[in-house]
Amino acid sequence: MRRMKMIGAALSLLAMAMAGVWESPSWAAELWVTNMKSANVQVFNPTTLKVTTTIPADKGAHNVTFSRDGKLAFIANVGANNVTIIDAVSKKALGNVPAGTRAHQVAVSPDGKMAVVCNPGSGDITLIDVRQKKAVHTMLTGQGAMMAVFSPDGKYVYVANAGDANVSVVDIKKREEVQTIPAGKGVMAFEPTKSWKTAWVTGPDEDKVAIIDLDNWQKVGAIDVPGEPHGLVYSPDGKKAYVVQRKLNQVAIIDTASRKITKTAPAGKRPDMIAISPDGKNLYITSRDDNKLLVLSSADLSVKAEVATGDEPHGVAYRK
Repeated sequence: MRRMKMIGAALSLLAMAMAGVWESPSWAAELWVTNMKSANVQVFNPTTLKVTTTIPADKGAHNVTFSRDGKLAFIANVGANNVTIIDAVSKKALGNVPAGTRAHQVAVSPDGKMAVVCNPGSGDITLIDVRQKKAVHTMLTGQGAMMAVFSPDGKYVYVANAGDANVSVVDIKKREEVQTIPAGKGVMAFEPTKSWKTAWVTGPDEDKVAIIDLDNWQKVGAIDVPGEPHGLVYSPDGKKAYVVQRKLNQVAIIDTASRKITKTAPAGKRPDMIAISPDGKNLYITSRDDNKLLVLSSADLSVKAEVATGDEPHGVAYRK
C-alpha cells in the first residue's frame, strides 16, 4: 500500500509539471553592476551582497540591460564603441558587437530579437540582430542619443536625445523616425509608467523631470528637481519615483500623484544609476567616485549597506 501511495504521489507531481502547475525554480536573484574603468560587470548576491562572478566586458562598461526572459545581458561600452553580449545564465561573454561612438545604453525588444544601442557621440542608434549577434542598421536620431525604451508591442522605440532636448519616436520595422517630442535640455533616463500612459524623462541640464503623454506623443508637464537629475525608477505600486541628483550627491523621493519632492538623502559621491528590488524595499545606487554600491531603504532613504565595487561603477540592474 505504501508503495502504491508513493507511485501515486510521483504520478501526481508528474501530472502537475506537465500541466504547468508546478515549475522548477528559476535562478536566484542577482544584482549586476558595470564598472567603467575596470571594464567589467560584477554580479552580486542581493541578500549577502557578495560578488559571485566578475565578467570581462570592454572599455568604459557603462550600462547593463537584460532581455525580457533574463537569459541575455547587454553591456554598452562607452569607451570601446561596442556592446558585449553575455549569456546571463552561464555568465559567459558571447562576443562584442560594434556600435556607434560612445555606446551608452541598450534597449531590447519585447520578443528579444532586436537590440537598439544609443550612441550619444555620433547621434545615432545601432540596430542589432540578437540571434546573429550582428549590427544590421544605423540611423540618426539626434545629438546625444542617450537612452532608449521599446514600446510594449515592440513597434516603436523611444530615444532620448540630450543634445537636441527631445525624444525620437522610431518605427522599428520601417526604420524611420515618425515623431519628435520636446522634452528638455540634456534628456537622459526615459522611464514609462506601468500603464504606459506617460513617461518621466530626466533633464540634468535644466534640473527638471519632463512628463510625456505617450498616447499623444507630447510633453505635458515638468517637475523641478535640482542637482542634475540622472537615474530614475518607480516603486512597484507606482506611487513614488526615486531620482538620483548627481550634482548634489543625493537621491530624492517624488510623490507621483502630487509630483512633489517629499524627501532627499545623501547617496555617495557622484551617484549615477539606480535600481529597485522587486518587493520595492531596497534601492541600489552606484556611487562612481566612491567605487561603491549603496543599498538604501526605499521607505526613508537610510543607508542599509555600502559595498565595494570595481573602479567607476555606473550601471546597475536587478535580474530576477
